[in-house]
Amino acid sequence: MVEQETTAASREVSRRDQGKRILLVLGLVMQLIMCAAGLWPAAWVMLHGQWAGSSPARWTLLILAAVLVFNYGYLLALLVFRWLIPRPRPGQYTMSGADLPALLAFMLNVSLVKARHDPPWAAMFSSVLANVPPLGPFFRRWFGPHTTSATLGDTVRFLDPTLVEAGRNVQFGFDCTIICHHFDNRGMTIAKVRIGDNVVVGGQSLLMAGVEVGEGAVIGARSTVMPFTHIGPHEFWAGSPARKVKDLAGESAEVSRRIP
Repeated sequence: MVEQETTAASREVSRRDQGKRILLVLGLVMQLIMCAAGLWPAAWVMLHGQWAGSSPARWTLLILAAVLVFNYGYLLALLVFRWLIPRPRPGQYTMSGADLPALLAFMLNVSLVKARHDPPWAAMFSSVLANVPPLGPFFRRWFGPHTTSATLGDTVRFLDPTLVEAGRNVQFGFDCTIICHHFDNRGMTIAKVRIGDNVVVGGQSLLMAGVEVGEGAVIGARSTVMPFTHIGPHEFWAGSPARKVKDLAGESAEVSRRIP
């Protein structure tokens, strides 16, 4: 009996590992298609750039134009995949049975996030082009995070960007991470992270699934905000795990009185 249970457990683990390998291959196929969508117009620009002649300056401009065209093509293909793949839905999911389609959609969304942030050209070009017009509004609406606050490129890691909602004038510190899912003995939990206006998220902080941050709150650097934590307006939280340190409303009023 024990041997049968051990064999069944081993088969379950093997099946999950096989599923991960299939997802890795699907992610690779998507990235190859996105690269092709960028390389084809970039190659066209290079092949029709006969005006460059032998001038180094003209060749420099031609190569830069091809690089920009490649990045635009890649990002447009990424938006198409974003439109085709279902977005993850908040909820509690087990690792088998009827929840498998939802888990598959979640993992495909992870592949999209990796395709957006992992390529070597993302830090130089895509991180800027995806945050400014003309593509910026489309990425904020379809890809996330849903916010009007600007970041200086990919200085913040949104692992589930479609589930992040942030208000105006939110200051994200360098290398902070926002995650809208976590695993435990019950399976996987997916929940939105909501951040109010005028919030400061300290550098290298971690905000986990279900966190809500009120207007004007401050989260200290290198803090870990545990799942489903509610931070009230004008509160200062810090630590790992993060805990309330003090209220900021009185201090804000005092500073306002001191400013001439």
